[in-house]
Amino acid sequence: MVKHTINALALFALLLIGGNAFAQDKMMKADDGMKNHNDKPMVVIIRADWCPACHKVEPILDDLKAQYAERLNFVILNVTSDETSKEAAMTAEHFGLTKFFAANKTKTSMVAIFDTKQKALFKTDHNYNREAYVKAFDSAVASHRM
Repeated sequence: MVKHTINALALFALLLIGGNAFAQDKMMKADDGMKNHNDKPMVVIIRADWCPACHKVEPILDDLKAQYAERLNFVILNVTSDETSKEAAMTAEHFGLTKFFAANKTKTSMVAIFDTKQKALFKTDHNYNREAYVKAFDSAVASHRM
């Protein structure tokens, strides 16, 4: 009985790790299309699974991501654990956001917008006002068109 329980727990752990690796791999593949991210302004989101503020703002951001997907690039920096934080640091480095990430990695629910030259246009955290994001996203899109 104990052997079966241990085997079941080991299998569960492998599935959990594999699922997380698949989800991270899927997220990174989505980000691969943004290697030339200078074509659109970039929305950077710092989040963690354990963050109540993140859970509160994510439905707003998920809706807006769908609405603005063609006009803005979205980069998620997940700081849930040491492992995901290391991956987030690599993602930040890939997008030229190393200093931003170092300065803000403890500020979960952080949302920032950068123009195509890496200039910060907007930065907020613990903000649940959908209209504030719409205004900031629209402003970033409009400034990009100029």
